[in-house]
Amino acid sequence: MLSMILGPLAERLIPVLQTPVEDIIYEVLDQKGLPTRAEVRELRNKLDRLEKTLGELSGALEALQTTVDEASEKAVAAAAAPAKKAPAKKSAKASAKKAPAKKAAVPGGKICRLDECEKPIRAKGFCGAHYQKFKRGTLVGWVGADGTTTHEEVRYRVGNDFVGQPVETSYEGDDVLFFLPESDGKRLSLKVNDVRID
Repeated sequence: MLSMILGPLAERLIPVLQTPVEDIIYEVLDQKGLPTRAEVRELRNKLDRLEKTLGELSGALEALQTTVDEASEKAVAAAAAPAKKAPAKKSAKASAKKAPAKKAAVPGGKICRLDECEKPIRAKGFCGAHYQKFKRGTLVGWVGADGTTTHEEVRYRVGNDFVGQPVETSYEGDDVLFFLPESDGKRLSLKVNDVRID
């Protein structure tokens, strides 16, 4: 009989007491600086996403490393491979029927103006690749076809009078200094903001 009276009373009191008890628990957690369940769940989800992303990146890096290793092995093998032997000489009559002789790799022995480049000249004293950079004004150490030069990834207008010449660029305060050895060692000192091309 007592359970019949207390049962419905307990059912009514539990919701009334549950909210203040939860509030007290959350207040204690806040005071102690402890994270809530939602914050822990959110952090766990972020860690799971990060772990998945790191796994994907790790797989991509391993595939890239494999490709680099294979290319390196091929390059080493190609460098170590012995040169092919020339075929035995044929009679003069047989050699006369051969295809026309190949053109010289470097016509007239002329090579690109850049010291480190051994490719044949295409135009203006430059090989094909360096000529394209020269035309765009992005060939470092040279005044391009448009009168500009590039120094430390910044383009500057030097002047059309110096097109195709080597140039050494440096800075002094707010000035940019251009040394042009082919123009009798001419030195230009110009304000950076006046000659910089953005």
